[in-house]
Amino acid sequence: MHPLPPAKWRFFPYPSFKPNQERLLAVTYDAAKGGSHAIVDGASGLGKTVGALAGALEACRERDLKILYAARTYKQLDRVVEELQAISSREKVSGISIRGRAEMCINDAVLRMSRDPRMVMGLCSDLVGSGKCPFYTNLDDRAREARSMIGEFTASPPAAFELIERSRRSGLCPYEITKLLLPNMDVVALSYAYLFNSGIRESFMKKLGRSISQYVLILDEAHNLPEIANEYESDLITSGAVASAISEADHFGKMTVKRFAQSLLRRMEGAPAGESTMDLKAIAEEAAREAKVGESLAIFLEDAHAFGEAVKALQLSRGNVPRSHIHRMSEFFMRASETAGRSDFVQLANSAAVKAPSQGADPPPAQGAKQIRLEIVSLDPRSATGDVVKSAAATISMSGTLENTEAYRELLWLPESATSISLPSPFPEEQTLFIACRGVSTLYEQRCAEGYARMVARIGEAVPSTPGNSAVFCSSYEVMEGLIGNGLEKALGKPLYIERQRAKSMEQDALIKEFKSMGARGGAVLLGVMGGRFSEGEDYPGDELNTAVIVGVPYPKPTSKVEAQIKYYESVFPGRGRDYGYVLPAIRKASQSAGRPFRNLDDAGAVIFLDYRYSTRFLAAYLPPWIRERVRTVDEGEPIANAVADFYRQAGPAASSGVPKL
Repeated sequence: MHPLPPAKWRFFPYPSFKPNQERLLAVTYDAAKGGSHAIVDGASGLGKTVGALAGALEACRERDLKILYAARTYKQLDRVVEELQAISSREKVSGISIRGRAEMCINDAVLRMSRDPRMVMGLCSDLVGSGKCPFYTNLDDRAREARSMIGEFTASPPAAFELIERSRRSGLCPYEITKLLLPNMDVVALSYAYLFNSGIRESFMKKLGRSISQYVLILDEAHNLPEIANEYESDLITSGAVASAISEADHFGKMTVKRFAQSLLRRMEGAPAGESTMDLKAIAEEAAREAKVGESLAIFLEDAHAFGEAVKALQLSRGNVPRSHIHRMSEFFMRASETAGRSDFVQLANSAAVKAPSQGADPPPAQGAKQIRLEIVSLDPRSATGDVVKSAAATISMSGTLENTEAYRELLWLPESATSISLPSPFPEEQTLFIACRGVSTLYEQRCAEGYARMVARIGEAVPSTPGNSAVFCSSYEVMEGLIGNGLEKALGKPLYIERQRAKSMEQDALIKEFKSMGARGGAVLLGVMGGRFSEGEDYPGDELNTAVIVGVPYPKPTSKVEAQIKYYESVFPGRGRDYGYVLPAIRKASQSAGRPFRNLDDAGAVIFLDYRYSTRFLAAYLPPWIRERVRTVDEGEPIANAVADFYRQAGPAASSGVPKL
């Protein structure tokens, strides 16, 4: 039995706890103190960030451990620093939120060449290695100022933007300043990539100066982790990149590489339309034979990879972007050979016309052109997470949508002894309204003008009855466009802010800031997708978001990749393949979107589910209890405008009546 948690929590900075919040502190303390694992399913508004930090810090001080707090988005990492600043005003604690090089770089010469994270990382390494980055060399020339900054940021947790701007004014590299700070930090807030992308993790752990066994891991919004971990182990290459490798090989007189790439491209162009499985190692071996490669495929690819490195160095010496398409092609097929025949990977070819050029694609394909992608897809997140969670001093996984904690435990390879706890919503029923509408759906056969018109009509009831802001979160961009094309904007009576699929981060920040400000000025409507940036990880306290409309069930399209994922999970977890690979990921996205209106304890919010499937016993069983137990179903044609309006008239912290009857 582990010791009981302290009667007085030194690292909890607020005068009182939210409902069930002290239980969260106790669970995290117990896991960190006992070197075990905890899985916390905690509803929106519980105060999970500060609760987990306060509990874990208490135990870490006793065990001489530190904390790595991982999350998906920078918004979530910024929140960690905000809570650390509040904690530090009561009990001294150090902490920092780190960004990737692309976000921290202040060298205009690098940023003019590329903002692609992989490219920036390569440029940065090359410039530092050749002594051509003044912000790096200034660390020696201005050592006294660098030491002063380190002392300043160790004494008080800095926000990421503060560290970057302070470094810019001093002419010092923010990324290098951060690296110097890391070993001194009690808490490091970081993206999942630093822990679960093996190529990044090895280098990062050296900068920490400690092994992962000396860290407690807090994994926030952990429902994302299985999918993201698979992405880290996956890779893809396009026909455009292979065509560029042909041109590069021709330019440098590498005729064998040119013939190999030409043979590859012919085979890619012969792939059937749509998505299909393909043995990429066999394709590469066929191409090597046709190109009359004299050595084995493995040796040929290693030589091509080394030549690509030389091309990158040459480009940099000429003041160009250090890019090599030969390097990228050989790197991909080395990975394809490594994963060939493994049951936990599937290799695919995907052939389709380009609808809109992707930002950062190299080279960018023309709209309407045929583009073929070859993909290496990881099917088992444990290949990325297993070693990390086994080595850590303890782990705490948290999310508002981890009701099926057994599924999460199995997918991350946590031991059966892991503690699982579900903490109820702190919001009383009179502050919540959940309605599931029959007669509407985003099933493919109902995606027509009539079906979209019915959904637009429902949205047109809910939004005008809402006093502040509303959001409409759709199952896909296709559904979103269907609503727009069938009169959505006209039905709202309020300004519409639309999440664009390929918008830049700065554009998204500006859009969401303006939308939030509209809550106090008559209200507006945010239109986005489930699983997107605006529907997960973004907080909307008070009137920043009152009503959320959930349009459809965000099931993935039935592709070869999805079928392979279901089949693999079924082989590893018999009887649960479809749940783990298809149903649970979709419902978690919907549940995350539904939780957006609820942040502060005095928030009141309505959630309208526009798909009859949310009223079925099957799908409702997957929703978090605090939603499932409160959902009311309305039939087709039954109005909801009055119910929403009445709810907002009655709801609030002092409400005495329940949810209005429908």
